[in-house]
Amino acid sequence: MGEALNATLDLASGFAPKAVDISYREDGSLILRSPIALTECRGHLCEYLPAWAAEAPTRTFLAERGASGEWRRVTYADAWRRVRAIAQALLARDLTQDQPVAILTGNSIEHALITFAGMAAGVPVAPISPAYSLHPEGLGRLAGIAEILKPAMVFVQNTRGLDRVRTIPGLANAEWVSVEADPTATSFAALEMNPATAEVDTRLCQARPDDVAKILFTSGSTGTPKGVPQTQRMLCNAIHSASLLILDHEPPVVVDWMPWHHTMGGNNTLHGILRDGGSLYIDDGRPTPELIGRTIRNLKEIPVTFAQNVPAGIQMLVEAMEQDSELRTSFFSRIRRLLYAGAALPRDTWERLQALSLATSGRPVPVTSGYGTTETAPGICSTYWACEGRGEIGLPHPGVEVKLVPAGDRYEIRARGPNVMPGYLGRPDLNEAAFDEEGFYKVGDAVTFVDPLDPRAGLRFAGRLSENFKLSNGSWVITGELRSTVIAAAPAIAEAVVAGQDRDDVRLLVWAAPIVRADLVRDGMSGESLEAALRARIADELRAYNDQNAGATRRIKAFAVLKEPPSLGAGEVTDKGNVNQRAVLASQADLVADLYASKPSERVAVL
Repeated sequence: MGEALNATLDLASGFAPKAVDISYREDGSLILRSPIALTECRGHLCEYLPAWAAEAPTRTFLAERGASGEWRRVTYADAWRRVRAIAQALLARDLTQDQPVAILTGNSIEHALITFAGMAAGVPVAPISPAYSLHPEGLGRLAGIAEILKPAMVFVQNTRGLDRVRTIPGLANAEWVSVEADPTATSFAALEMNPATAEVDTRLCQARPDDVAKILFTSGSTGTPKGVPQTQRMLCNAIHSASLLILDHEPPVVVDWMPWHHTMGGNNTLHGILRDGGSLYIDDGRPTPELIGRTIRNLKEIPVTFAQNVPAGIQMLVEAMEQDSELRTSFFSRIRRLLYAGAALPRDTWERLQALSLATSGRPVPVTSGYGTTETAPGICSTYWACEGRGEIGLPHPGVEVKLVPAGDRYEIRARGPNVMPGYLGRPDLNEAAFDEEGFYKVGDAVTFVDPLDPRAGLRFAGRLSENFKLSNGSWVITGELRSTVIAAAPAIAEAVVAGQDRDDVRLLVWAAPIVRADLVRDGMSGESLEAALRARIADELRAYNDQNAGATRRIKAFAVLKEPPSLGAGEVTDKGNVNQRAVLASQADLVADLYASKPSERVAVL
């Protein structure tokens, strides 16, 4: 592909050596850089398509299940031909950088084709969470996004159930394109009808590194979703810098579900597969009890070279492999590494995974992790070595500077590099606050060193700064860390919100684990007896947790169980399923007051 491999890579392991350069400043801040130089990379993602179409024309690029369950595949040669044809259709409409294509559907072959066609034609694409279209409470968020985005075209797989969406100002007057036939929308097939001309190649040659390729919207975990323009410079450098740390000995084969409206799935995975000439099988499963069976079916049929998932998904996969030798054999037959993301991996899950790997393949499977944001496309750091899944985020990527600013016993992390956004779409009011005086993007997270005596061991995630607070005695409560520790110690709790700002102690709002609630229902409980049993179960687990934890910032004084799930429309939960702590505390202000009342109601359990 014309890009030099990093000479420092260990060809046996495929990993670059752990190394970091650190500059110490008088104000206590640190600057971390990779000693590995960021070499020149391609200037446009679509340059990879014709290269692979020429080198491996019949290799599968994308595949997904068809209506009858068979794999529907697109080769590199066919993908490039179809992308050029769709790009020609976009050029015929005179669309520009200011007239994006909104994508309101999940991962699909057509989703990928129109994404790369938009890039080839110089038209930004904006994949938006399908949850906003499918759930009535998400329509308000979608309307806000549409007001900022102002798309000229809207792409969907089908228009079923989208009547209200199509009336949203900002979407109603756009040209709608549907894969499934709809007389009120342009057929996706019509976009591919006319062959491409030299105009497509000319437009691609005229593309500039700072052209906006796509617009991703943040998940809204700390507020309303913000539009983040992703330039070709950002996207190309993000995937190129990652390639300097880990060497794939063969084109990757991946079965993956991570959504493309998020930076991990849409940038790191989709673009990374294209960079390496690999094959991406779009997983129609999810890490939920209802859908994990589809993932298992896919992994049995497609032996993967790399896998990634959230900890809950890895845990479900481990449980399935312990019972299914066919799945176990297929999964470990080719896999070179596994990446976890989103939260720490439970120690028990890691140990069981390694036991399965050793028994099946005779070797442990390297587990790695990554860290980044929508604003950084996403790569900031990664553990490009085998780790144990304990919240490690690794060391900076080549070309990325990481600033660590002291924040109590932790550091606030900031990032600067060619993969960092120029600013938020239509929100100049946010841009000044997003960057410091040196141009570092302020991520809003806290980190610590895994080993303060050996910086090469990398960094560990230590919570969102915006969620942390002080008790009345001035002690900091590290909300993310506390929440994770409590949930790990109390299996009856599915999720928790931490209260206590300016109070004397910490108290919780919790949601009970569905499996625990279901077990009690099967035992014949219902109504208040069910709720009382849940409180008793959680109380016992939290008392055991308190016995092992001293200090006001870690002990739990009381809790209340929430019956209704967090609201997407009210911003209490993001489309990724992450709970917005501040939004829940605001919407449940009366219950928080009850938590701290001198005589709380029966909804509150005091420990």
